Amino acid sequence: MRGSVRIPATLAALAVTASIVAAPHAQGQAPSIALRTNGSTMRPGDCLRIEAIALDFVAGPFAIQVTYRYEQPVIVRDEAGTEATVSRPAQVQRPVGPSIEALNALQVLPLDDTFCFGQGTVPGHYRVEVTLLAGHSGPSIGTLTTCAFFDDGGLRPTGAGPGCGFLVRGVKRIDSADIIVFDAELAAGGIYRGAILRGGAVDTLLDAGVYQTGPDELTVISTDLGRADGSTLDLVVFEQSRGASSTAVRLSLPRKN
Repeated sequence: MRGSVRIPATLAALAVTASIVAAPHAQGQAPSIALRTNGSTMRPGDCLRIEAIALDFVAGPFAIQVTYRYEQPVIVRDEAGTEATVSRPAQVQRPVGPSIEALNALQVLPLDDTFCFGQGTVPGHYRVEVTLLAGHSGPSIGTLTTCAFFDDGGLRPTGAGPGCGFLVRGVKRIDSADIIVFDAELAAGGIYRGAILRGGAVDTLLDAGVYQTGPDELTVISTDLGRADGSTLDLVVFEQSRGASSTAVRLSLPRKN
């Protein structure tokens, strides 16, 4: 996906009351929209692809703006002329997207894939903020976040910024076709939902079975993880109270008999 996002002017009406969706907006909290990426670790030459997944029906109209935040090393000089390298916040902000009338439950919406990692990109964590704006240019109705770590194959420089707060770093172990345990950076007290994607579409929504089982351990239990054909899947995990998401890609589980 390159360039502007094309959104249909109208979407099929659903028998869902607007008050259910309006309550989070009134409180300044983002609705249940998870952010899917093409991985939690980026390598040189990769471009970070961001997609939104509506876990429930989301009423509009609203617009979306994507911002990338990271730490950039800067050389500073004191009064004596001594130079030192410090980290300073930096950001890249995309223009506000078109107005969205509504999102159907489980609808996948491409947002951006133009933030790429190359020569000169600083290793470290890159935080993505997706701000939802009422109408097109109205006040914020919530902010969604996701994160990726850029690994250029070398050591992360000192002062490259804090962690993500929430990041599924990779598979720790696979206990069975129905149970997978991840190494993750987790915040205390998280409440999680998940979405299994196959072929770019949502296959299963997980409203239960996603738990923190250790200080850096997230366990997902679902009979929909494994398949008899051994197909791969992407798993998006959404932390509801913070509106934060992380994606594990191209997972392959043992085949079910």
